[in-house]
Amino acid sequence: MKRTLREFMAGLVDYAGLFPPAGLSMDAAVAEYGRWLADPAAWMLGRFIVPASRLPELDDALAASGFNGTWRYSVLVGDGRNPVHGLDVLADQGRLIRDFDERQAGSAGIETLEYPLPATVCRDPDDLDRHLDALLTGLAAMETSVAAIYLELPPAAEALLVVEALARAAERYPSRSEDNGQGGPLIAAKLRCGGLTREAFPATGRVASVLAFCAAAKVPLKFTAGLHHPLRHQAEDPPVMMHGFLNVFGAGLLAWGGLTGEELAACVAETSPEAFSFDDKHFAWREHKVAVDEIAVLRRRYLHGFGSCSFAEPVTGLQGLDLI
Repeated sequence: MKRTLREFMAGLVDYAGLFPPAGLSMDAAVAEYGRWLADPAAWMLGRFIVPASRLPELDDALAASGFNGTWRYSVLVGDGRNPVHGLDVLADQGRLIRDFDERQAGSAGIETLEYPLPATVCRDPDDLDRHLDALLTGLAAMETSVAAIYLELPPAAEALLVVEALARAAERYPSRSEDNGQGGPLIAAKLRCGGLTREAFPATGRVASVLAFCAAAKVPLKFTAGLHHPLRHQAEDPPVMMHGFLNVFGAGLLAWGGLTGEELAACVAETSPEAFSFDDKHFAWREHKVAVDEIAVLRRRYLHGFGSCSFAEPVTGLQGLDLI
């Protein structure tokens, strides 16, 4: 295997088996994640994603599973069904997180949080700044130590407005990685790339714009939904062009190298497997290249991964392309 592919894919896929379309039970999702952790492909596997409200259920499933050791988690906080009320539930969710960590003997491995931004506050920069201040103050009061919080952009939100607000918040609230361990969590963006309906899939231009804006503002980014397969392709259910993770993360690497506009959107929209390559020194999309050492840095600092309800599909997709 080429080192470029290993750096590109390392820990890229967060496991979201609890969520549609998989929608597994907690016991089944825990068993599936545990099975993949023992698989040779485990180096591509990231965190187990779980809503804060289901942490007690997760604790019971872990006890019943017999799995030992520390797992890595990303916990959904706020109110995904009614994001306007997201701040109101933080205190209770903080207690659930602390209780789970205590039941797991301090080794729960909760590394990141994910929070849906309300569309109503993403229309005006001042409103969004105030909401982010209240959110980050609420997170500090939760007394949980996490590496990052991912703020999900609402589908209709102006991407540049949100990304610039996240960059301003990062200046007001420095992260531990920038402040010798004394700051708060890394403030990052999150973009949804699909769902159960055609309308849930953003256009290639929007994906490219978010990548470009985040690169320009130095805002880290993760993705969720719709990235089960390596390449952009026509799906049957729903009948829509689905985004590919080689496209999206390849475009992300190139955006950090300065690629913008129509060329960046063309990378997101690419459907030819021959257009992407991994050799001993570079990842390439057509004539555009990124060196292996730069891939490692950008993945670690800025392009953090994506949530998928299936880990099998990314693995088999890469096998089908003879990449692993």
